[in-house]
Amino acid sequence: MIKLTIVEDHSIVIDGINAMLIGVKDIELIDEVTRGLDIFNSIEKHQPDIILLDVKLPDISGIEIAKQITEKYPQIKILILSSQDDEETIVEAVKVGVKGYLHKNVKKEEFLEAVRYVYEGFEYFSDTISKKICTTFVKKVNLEENLKKQKAILSEREIEIIKLLCDGLSFKEISDKLFISTRTVETHKKNIMEKLELKSIPELVKYAIKNGIIELK
Repeated sequence: MIKLTIVEDHSIVIDGINAMLIGVKDIELIDEVTRGLDIFNSIEKHQPDIILLDVKLPDISGIEIAKQITEKYPQIKILILSSQDDEETIVEAVKVGVKGYLHKNVKKEEFLEAVRYVYEGFEYFSDTISKKICTTFVKKVNLEENLKKQKAILSEREIEIIKLLCDGLSFKEISDKLFISTRTVETHKKNIMEKLELKSIPELVKYAIKNGIIELK
């Protein structure tokens, strides 16, 4: 018997899960938790195999709860069940160790398949979720490739100066930081702009962000 606990603050979702499990002999919903931090008492009491976890909870982020559970109870598998399916949230969930991710509009057959897959030690991500993970991965690879290309064009010192210029430092501040003359900083900046065929600092900032030299904070 696969023992499930659900962490969800909407009763309609809990009712839906119970409805999908009617007549299913190998999966049982053993506990229902409406607040994220209450899951730890539930775990100690019921020892679930899988936790169905929403991302948006009234007291704490589901991603943070997932992180804490995977650290304290690595034997418990986490399956996200959420209406939140943006790339950033999905990637964060994967990073903290969730074993699957489903949208709340999932059909019964896929839900049961996901639970069984995760229980057996596999990972399960619905098609739409998988596509978003792949998109994020491709973007990361492209950024890394672009950065490699830029490193072939630009010297390490030039890349260092680009980062400082994008941070808004003046020539004098950069010269003090790198222990070089302001004239040298000006020369590096001139060479950078010529190599990249750019005409202004705003253009340089856009270029640096697009090509993964700097990240937005």
